[in-house]
Amino acid sequence: MIKQNRALFLLIFLALTCLACAGRSSREPAAPLSAADLSVLTDTRRTIVQNAVESIGTPYHWGGHTPGRGFDCSGLVFYTHKIAGIQVPRTTRHQFKQGKKIPRYQLVPADLVFFLIPDKKTAFHVGIYVGENQFIHSPGRGKQVIRSHLDNPYFKKNYAGARSFL
Repeated sequence: MIKQNRALFLLIFLALTCLACAGRSSREPAAPLSAADLSVLTDTRRTIVQNAVESIGTPYHWGGHTPGRGFDCSGLVFYTHKIAGIQVPRTTRHQFKQGKKIPRYQLVPADLVFFLIPDKKTAFHVGIYVGENQFIHSPGRGKQVIRSHLDNPYFKKNYAGARSFL
């Protein structure tokens, strides 16, 4: 009887330990999502991510929101969402204000990531999260649309939050 109780206790203890370890802390970063995992996304999210990826190499153009003219950061968001049938505000400030707030640990590809611009208290920069802790954005004058990493010290320091229109 004692051996059975001890075995039952051990079994329950192990089961509870496994359950406790299986939960994800709200402070953990989002789990990486590989390109192969894009198939689990909704068609809308997949369309936004695919169009962002296809825009890599497009020149920066202030006020631009088409591949032919070029993109500024909010114009890239405006374009990729429009192709997917989602209307978003044209400016970064309005995108940040009007989007649904998303905790960093819950980022899903096609969510928007925002960054403060140093020395400009109300200015924002925006990119499109694509998984694996990376995002695509149009960084600025003289540059092209690129993929960057959220763990880059500059972006880590200036991260302002995430939003979604989906």
